[in-house]
Amino acid sequence: MNTQHAFKQMLADNDGRIRYIADRYGGSSDRDDMYQEILLQLWRSYESFSGQSSIGTWVYKVALNTANTFVKTRIKHNDIKQSVSRHNKQQPHAEQTGCQADILNQFMDKLSDIDAGVLMMYLDGLKSEDIAQVLGISDNAVRSRIKRIKREFEQNFVGDES
Repeated sequence: MNTQHAFKQMLADNDGRIRYIADRYGGSSDRDDMYQEILLQLWRSYESFSGQSSIGTWVYKVALNTANTFVKTRIKHNDIKQSVSRHNKQQPHAEQTGCQADILNQFMDKLSDIDAGVLMMYLDGLKSEDIAQVLGISDNAVRSRIKRIKREFEQNFVGDES
């Protein structure tokens, strides 16, 4: 399989992850620019992928690093208006209705970017060791975050069933 075909297949397999990260970090105003920047960085670094981790783990790492750099650049240029207000909004419990995907999105909107990334990778089936590698934190820190995120979800969305 040639490099271009393999790259296209990798993009097809990971498009949902890439688009979620672009939306999460770019918001509605910068989503497309963020997505394009992530694709560019994936292409630039694709040949250097060593295979020490899974391709999915590598995609997360490149995408999250690119998103963080993109956001920092926008902040420096005071070009990030909507993203800040989106992260600061509060949603009352009355709006927590809908399908499971809507509930998950409502919950993830309340999380920090790192916690949302941890949850996204956890739900995607990555092991805590792989998540730690992507984020550059310890495996124990990842497991603690997952435990805290689960507890927060139960408190906010499951409620008391007694």
